[in-house]
Formats: sequence, C-alpha cells, structure tokens
Amino acid sequence: MEALTEEELIVSRGGWITMERAIGQRVHQGARPRRAMREGPTGGVWVIVDHTGDEVEDIALELLGQARELADRLGLSAVAVLLGDDVRGLAPLLGQCGAETVYLAESPLLGAYNPDAYTPLLVDLIRGQRPSIVLWGATDQGRDLAPRVAARVGTGLASNCTRVDLSKDGLLVMVRPVYGGKASCNVVCPQARPQMATLQPGAVPAKRPDPSREAQAIAVDVSLSPQGLRLRLEEVIKIPPSSLDVTEAEVIVAGGRGVGSKEGFHLVEQLAHLVGAAVAASRPAVDAGWVPYERQVGLSGKTVAPRLYIACGISGVNHHVVGMRDSRAVVAIDQDSQAPIFQIADLKIVGDLHQVLPSLIERLQRLRQERGTAEDEEVLRTLANVPGARQVS
Repeated sequence: MEALTEEELIVSRGGWITMERAIGQRVHQGARPRRAMREGPTGGVWVIVDHTGDEVEDIALELLGQARELADRLGLSAVAVLLGDDVRGLAPLLGQCGAETVYLAESPLLGAYNPDAYTPLLVDLIRGQRPSIVLWGATDQGRDLAPRVAARVGTGLASNCTRVDLSKDGLLVMVRPVYGGKASCNVVCPQARPQMATLQPGAVPAKRPDPSREAQAIAVDVSLSPQGLRLRLEEVIKIPPSSLDVTEAEVIVAGGRGVGSKEGFHLVEQLAHLVGAAVAASRPAVDAGWVPYERQVGLSGKTVAPRLYIACGISGVNHHVVGMRDSRAVVAIDQDSQAPIFQIADLKIVGDLHQVLPSLIERLQRLRQERGTAEDEEVLRTLANVPGARQVS
C-alpha cells in the first residue's frame, strides 16, 4: 500500500478523513468527538479476542499477528483482551501468537456475550490504559460491540476493513470497500484515540504460534451484578454448518454461474451437507437471485480463509479470487480447462459439474455410511478419484 502523509490527506478539524482513490479524492469531516482520547501515554496495539470459551477463534489469531507487526513498527506493545468465564487457559496461545500482555477479565456474567456487560468493562479498560489502536474481528460480536465502545470513548470506527497499514506519520490507514465493492477507501483518524477498526475474517493470515513466547496475564477487576444487565441469554441454538456465516466456516462449497440455476444449487447444498461445509457463491450467482447476498464471496462480498474451498462452476475472475485466495486448499470444478480458477487450485476437476457432483455425492454418501463421517483427507481423496481430476503441481 502506498504510504500516506498527514499533509496529503488534508487533515480536517474533525476526527475522520476518508480518501477514496478509485473514485477521486473526498474528505469526510465528522463532528469533533466530545470525549475523545487525545495523544498521550499509550497502552499499545490491542486485539479484542473472539473465542468460544474452549478455543480462540481464528480471526483473533489473525489479528494478533497483525497487531504484532503494527506494534513492532510503532515501538509499542501488542496486547490481547480476553473476556469470559474461566478462560485463563486460552492466554498462553495468545502469547505464542504475538501478545506481550493479556488483559484477563473473568466472571460467570461474561461467560456468554452480553453487550450490557462487555461494553462498560471495555470502555473503562480503554480509558484507563489508553491504547493507540484497537482491532476487532468483523464477526457478529465484533460488529455489535465495537460501535458501542467507540461511541462511549468518543472515537471513530472503520468497519469491515480488508486490511490496515501505517502512514509515514504513524497513523493507522484502514482500507475498507465502498460503493458495493467497486472501490476501496483509505480511512485515518488523526486526532481521536484509540484508532479502531473491525477486520474481515481471513483478511490477514494468522502467524504460526511460537512456543517460546509468553505473555504477561493481568487480571482485570470485574464488578458486575445480574441486576445491572438488561439482557439475558435464554437459549443457544446451534445451526447446521451449511447455514454458517461463510467467514466463520472451516469448509466451504461455493457455486458460480456454471451451476446454471437456483435448482442447480441443490447439488451444491447437498455436497456441502455431506462434507459439513457452508454454502457460498460468486457474484453472478447472487446477481441471478440463486443465492442470497450474505453468501457472496469476493471483492463486493465477504473474504474467507477456510481450510478447504470447493469451487463449483466458478471461472475464477479476480473479483471472486480476492475473497478466497487465502484458503488453505482449493478444489475447482469447471468444464473450461482454461478457467482462471485452475491457476490457484490445488486440485482441478475438468468436467460438467452436473455430472461430476452427482458422482461425487454418491461416493461421499457411501463413505459416510461406511465410516459415519468424512474427514478432509478422505474428501480430498474422493475428489481426486473423480474422473477428470488432476493434481495441480
């Protein structure tokens, strides 16, 4: 990314400035935050950790690697903030992935996400420790919690960013899509602190844990009472993997224009069900009305980084590839042997997906009947044995 100086950005009197390079230059002047934290002592670069209680979400590990890089360039510390009930056991992994300090807030009232509990606790912690940057995952929790906290501390928030970088002057440059993904804009917050952004899952790769690294765990005082919480969790309803948000799925089966119709997506959905995958789509399939927009992967959709991505009838134009190129393994099925998707595929299957998928589904059904499950390796072996399949060197 081209580094930007404060002068080039034409600093306004407000806390926010936006540069929309693909459209031309615009300056967005917001009202000066009343209670914004100004320059001064800093508590470093923070990551608010998403977790399930038993394990850290991938997005948190991705953000810790990003925070470590930013902190090193700024001469600051990388900090993880962990809220939950009996989650101390997650702290060592956060240290191995880049955090020097872990602020640990534990209470039974923090066991399930509740904005009435999480918001005031984080606001007090931020005001007390004065971080320079706070990064959040653009998850359901992050999208709900980050704007609440930003409003309370009097700073801005750049949401759904695809990447972040630093300007020559050390400002956080937050890159986010605009105009339905047709352009990207660079956003900075030159005055108010902390600088805050939510990043799409998969936007940055996670760093390998370093077992030699350790973080200092600092307990945070939690003074909450059930009477002070307006919201109460009644029930947790688990949804099938095929209905998961594509940004949170470990395995994805995606369909494109080559699927041919809304009815054709039944094959995609059937395959996804068999391998425990979420269903996704390229922009042409969404534009045709075959799949809802929230399932779109690509520049104007969502960015994903699953361990396995199966592309069915997707040609692989850049608009789509930028949203899934960080997938660990890619299987592509298309009847055009010159389709661009094959250039990034680990396994390519050249053939009519309406013939390939029924054969594949039948094989996987037999596998599940025999073994009760289908692990990634078994799925890949089954795919590799489909007529027309070829490993890409």
